[in-house]
Amino acid sequence: MGATGASLDADALYRHCAGTVAPAPDWLRAELAGRRAYGGLDLAAKLDMTAWALFVPDGLDGVPSMLWRFWLPEAAVQFLDGRTNGRVSQWADGGWITVTPGDVIDYDVIYADVAADCRDFKVMAAGYDEWSGEPVRQEIQKKTRLDLAPIAQTYRGLTFGMTELMALTKSRGWTHHANPVAEWNFDVVEVRHPPGDADQLRPDKPDRNAVGKRIDAVPTAAMAITRWRELAQKHAKSGRMVVR
Repeated sequence: MGATGASLDADALYRHCAGTVAPAPDWLRAELAGRRAYGGLDLAAKLDMTAWALFVPDGLDGVPSMLWRFWLPEAAVQFLDGRTNGRVSQWADGGWITVTPGDVIDYDVIYADVAADCRDFKVMAAGYDEWSGEPVRQEIQKKTRLDLAPIAQTYRGLTFGMTELMALTKSRGWTHHANPVAEWNFDVVEVRHPPGDADQLRPDKPDRNAVGKRIDAVPTAAMAITRWRELAQKHAKSGRMVVR
């Protein structure tokens, strides 16, 4: 990465982090259940994809594991199928995407799935796209009592998490278990820098109405890693055991 428009998947680094290939998302959740995890939630427009990532420091392959949930309204499937050679429907059939009936995302399904993960994992904290708004945060906290912190989807908000994600990718320091939807997102994402400042970066969000690209796996992963690092640093400074 470096210049505007650089790909996070340069030299296939992302694919080298596959680790143990998960045959299905439920299999991976069962393998990792009960472990500490840190979340990232990107609640996009109700008409499109929404994503939730869980970063599990004590992963399957001796390094941290990442797993995701993706949701789509039924009306968006045909649009994306036409731009992915029907792969979105295939991923939905395989359980990698949850499709909710109608034209808009059913937030109640998202709330229930996040609550289920909070029961199955020790979710210590999560970051969320502050654009999603206060009512969403309140509803999730009411159902889960989760430590949720807003993370701006700006250079300032995402630079830390994206830098950490890139470092882990280059060192093969995490595994994504070949999640096909996440692979699609990482394949198409471009990373942007502000003019004259190569140290700040963020994923560039595509025009959802014009193209079939989606990148939701990337900012959710960055937000989950941010919360993990924040709590580890906080505990280290206070003299407590570092969170793992």
